[in-house]
Amino acid sequence: MQKTSTIQELNCYHCGEKCINNKINSADKIFCCEGCKMVFQILNETDLCDYYNLNKNPGISQQIKVRKDKFAFLDDKKIQNQIISFSDEEQIHVTYYLPQMHCSSCLYLLENLYRINPGIVSSKVNFTRKEVDIVLLTPATSLRKVTETLTSIGYEPYISLNDLKQKRPAINKSMVYQLGVAGFCFGNIMLMSFPEYLGIDASDTGLRSIFRWMNFGLAIPVLLFSALPFIHLLGKA
Repeated sequence: MQKTSTIQELNCYHCGEKCINNKINSADKIFCCEGCKMVFQILNETDLCDYYNLNKNPGISQQIKVRKDKFAFLDDKKIQNQIISFSDEEQIHVTYYLPQMHCSSCLYLLENLYRINPGIVSSKVNFTRKEVDIVLLTPATSLRKVTETLTSIGYEPYISLNDLKQKRPAINKSMVYQLGVAGFCFGNIMLMSFPEYLGIDASDTGLRSIFRWMNFGLAIPVLLFSALPFIHLLGKA
């Protein structure tokens, strides 16, 4: 009879990828690479290992290393101003898109970022849009350090420098001007119509005609400029 030998398959405790051997380990857990082991150690040190209880192998594989100076561009104030949504002398508010977000474990970990980086005041996750809104204290940390913290635990933010270089389209203010002209004209038409409401003697019919012609003149810009969007709609109907 032939003896069959069964080889136990080893899977990474963090990401679930297959492990070549059991040499990379920590706290009786086996990992596929030093990156996954490092993430586990970070979570273990900050008492965030409940991350692994919510889903099986919830982490992202860390076999591809990120170079240390990858986010050095975030030290540039001009680039920071294009990314952040609010800043003052003490705080910075930033929203990051995290394409790696995929389960409840991610939600748990990202909302507890302050336990990994004390400079983070809060982190609110929008799971549907895969975004996290972070508030950080500038004396305690920086935009670059927060980005590196996210990357170190497997959630590298998507930041496109090409998108940042593109100028935002200018706001079309034509409708604002149209509304302003309409408001100015209607307001003055109302003022010059008071003689009609209050009553004018027969001897002042010439004054009444002047007010009427002035009101007619004020109505022309409303018709030819402010009403253009409605005229276009009627033309398409």
